[in-house]
Amino acid sequence: RLAMAMPRQCLWLVALMLCCGACMGFIGTSPVRAPTSARTAAAISARPCGLVAGPRLRLGVLGLAAQVDQEEGEQPSVVDKTLSVAILGATGGVGRLTSAIVRSYGVKVRAVVRSPERARELLSEDIEVVKADVKDVESLKKALKGVDAVVLTSGTTAFPTKKWDGGNDPKAVNDKGVKNVVDAIEAVNREAGMEGTRIKKVTLLTSIGVNRANKFPFSILNAFGVLTSMQKGEDHVMQGAKRAGFSYAIVRPGRLVGGPFTNPDFAQLLKIEEGSLKSVEVVSGDPDGFAGDCSRRSTAEALAQTLIQPLGDIDFAVKSVEGDMLSQEAWDQTFQGLTRGQESLRLEFSDLNVKKFDTWLTTWGNGIITSGALFPPLPMPFRVDYPEAPTVGIDLKFLSVTVNGQVTEMGALELRLVKGSTEPWALVAKRSNAQRDPFPGEEQLLMQLQDDLYRVTQNSQKTGERGGVWGQ
Repeated sequence: RLAMAMPRQCLWLVALMLCCGACMGFIGTSPVRAPTSARTAAAISARPCGLVAGPRLRLGVLGLAAQVDQEEGEQPSVVDKTLSVAILGATGGVGRLTSAIVRSYGVKVRAVVRSPERARELLSEDIEVVKADVKDVESLKKALKGVDAVVLTSGTTAFPTKKWDGGNDPKAVNDKGVKNVVDAIEAVNREAGMEGTRIKKVTLLTSIGVNRANKFPFSILNAFGVLTSMQKGEDHVMQGAKRAGFSYAIVRPGRLVGGPFTNPDFAQLLKIEEGSLKSVEVVSGDPDGFAGDCSRRSTAEALAQTLIQPLGDIDFAVKSVEGDMLSQEAWDQTFQGLTRGQESLRLEFSDLNVKKFDTWLTTWGNGIITSGALFPPLPMPFRVDYPEAPTVGIDLKFLSVTVNGQVTEMGALELRLVKGSTEPWALVAKRSNAQRDPFPGEEQLLMQLQDDLYRVTQNSQKTGERGGVWGQ
């Protein structure tokens, strides 16, 4: 259904919807309501009061509880060590480093490789080794079953080399291979249902220039289609995330430099000398003008961080710069800046009944396009879609309609319930495909949502139902 220009003749439906929401009582602590003049689409943020003092626990996208150490530079100590991550391409330079760093967090690592014999020579004994090939979906299904996250570091050279032998060219690895991995993940999650072990996070390694393949100097690098194939791989992950219910991170490093190369000493991997270029610069998306080299060590650090940071879908570019290696606190600040920079809205809640919130959000999505609550009417029509379970959220898809009735989707504002950064839960709104400019009417929609949530929360609190129906 399309939400076109509508008058305010059906406001009673909104009132009815809000009353129903009040009875549901899904929010424990109300979001702080900012003055209307202070709330903008660029940064609408609400933080509940009653923060608990003491050591801060970060809930990562895996549900991984990692206490941030007080000493600068120390790694997070993982509390829950039952989690596991499958790393494809684990015998490559970046893959080996990523395996070592993730394992240092206390997370179980499963190396998914074509040659188990070679993997056992290069990897630590406490890393599980499983044979599979990105060209074989059935082998991937078996290899990925039972893990919580997947990191794809598989790749091939940009220009024809011996690594292309056996059909391992860019299209086969970066495009079709990634699609096969996503298909396998969908199958695993479908079989797991709601009770089994589902893959919750997928991190994909690509390259800067993926979105600039037709611009110099990336057009030269793309002579044999390596960047084009990577972009298709990114699309497979983004679309698969909606179907299979996982969140994704896309990491785009600059030209990879530094070791390891062929050194089989796994214990020395994290002691590689990188000179003075130990720090990194990280930017959202793949912006014009951003270029440079990136050490394999820094690339692996960025990949590993996506597993423990409290974020949803994200894509960013990274390169090495002068300075010291980032401490865990610095990585936290870097990712917070990335995610906040991509968000149109963030509402964090200290107590939330997810099921009831999902029901209310669905009701709100249905009502917002039929109730006439939006006044003045939005300058662009939109429709409301819903992601597949277990993802909680709605998609506000903005449309262009021609005089002959042809409808074109211009983009989507995706609202998702995710793990919060300062509180257990957060409702976050982001534009699809890393779009930077707000949609026409986006601010009005988000203000309406925030106002409705505030009213429902206040009405729920007046009922005194803080316990029971309010809790988990």
